[in-house]
Amino acid sequence: MVLTCGNGEKMMDVKKDFPILEKEVYGKRLVYLDNAATSQKPNCVIDAISEYYRSDNSNIHRGVHYLSEVSSEKYEHARKKVSEFIGASDPAEVAFTAGTTDSINQVARSLEPSLRGNEVIVTGVEHHSNIVPWQMAGATLKVIPMDDDLNVLIDSIEISDRTKLVAISHASNVLGSVNDIKAICSIAKEHDVPVLVDAAQSIQHMPIDVRDIGCDLLAFSGHKMYASTGVGVLYTGERFRDLVPARGGGGMVDKVTIERTTYLDPPLRYEAGTPDIAGAISIGAAIDYMQRIGMDNIKRHENEVYSYARKRLLEMDDVAVYGNTNEMCGAISFNLDGIHHYDAGLIMDKMGIAVRTGHHCAQPLMRILGVEGTVRASFAMYNTKEDADMLIEGIEKVRMMYS
Repeated sequence: MVLTCGNGEKMMDVKKDFPILEKEVYGKRLVYLDNAATSQKPNCVIDAISEYYRSDNSNIHRGVHYLSEVSSEKYEHARKKVSEFIGASDPAEVAFTAGTTDSINQVARSLEPSLRGNEVIVTGVEHHSNIVPWQMAGATLKVIPMDDDLNVLIDSIEISDRTKLVAISHASNVLGSVNDIKAICSIAKEHDVPVLVDAAQSIQHMPIDVRDIGCDLLAFSGHKMYASTGVGVLYTGERFRDLVPARGGGGMVDKVTIERTTYLDPPLRYEAGTPDIAGAISIGAAIDYMQRIGMDNIKRHENEVYSYARKRLLEMDDVAVYGNTNEMCGAISFNLDGIHHYDAGLIMDKMGIAVRTGHHCAQPLMRILGVEGTVRASFAMYNTKEDADMLIEGIEKVRMMYS
């Protein structure tokens, strides 16, 4: 698959950079359409992880020997890459975590005293990771209304004295709907309410600039943006520069006595214990790879493939496609009339087509849709119109078997 620049010039064949895409499944070419769950890894990311463990493996920051210094430098260089990638003012605003879920949980634990008994505003399309932590912190969730096409009705946002945070997904992991987070941040700012953006489903699809958006906090995972699993990012803007750490231990302290502990400045105060050093380095390598291709080029290509796949699905009889919002990317959810989503996914798997079935950690949205679950096809930079055609062929095979 060859990505092209805006002027039509061939840019690079990216599919060959992902070795797993050469794999056959049940004797069929692998058509990987489960990218909203996790993306595949290019050779440069795999090599960066391998090289770290082969040549540089050491703990960071606290060692004076050569390997520790090299590892520390690579880790901090990855932090700088992330900072520049999301438009942060300072690398100190970027903390490495275990993923989006961990980032949001850390914020929830840190803000729990102010959240307990108060409100957090969310949308109706949130992943459980942007619902459960706020409930565990004792907050009441207030949902922004949506129209029949599942567009979030931004003008209907109601912020009260009890509203302590707006926590919204940039893009839905189920529908692929993209929220106008800049507009939402602007409304929240008028009421002096901070905003956390869950960017797990957008960071790999489009350019993101936290200063332009105006958010106070932003969370995302490495494994959805072509890096390794078990590592993510929490951006903390100026408002939360001195957020109380949710975790304590080695590496995040200034002075410790039996009576009292003081913390280091951000971001180290949010990185207790030994971090996933190789994971952080892998995020840096993934950013290098995406920037070499160009985020605008990635977005343009993916939108073309996504729109083609969605159009073909909508043309099919007896297929319900969910959501029809102003902007969409990444994921498409659908069901076949009279056929359970799980059964459909199993049959397509035997054709080498990897899709996901179930509620996708979005049970409140499933209740809005009036279904128990869906089939979800989700796309990445290496997917093509041919992959979309294979998806349609798979659906036709499912329908034929149930006819």
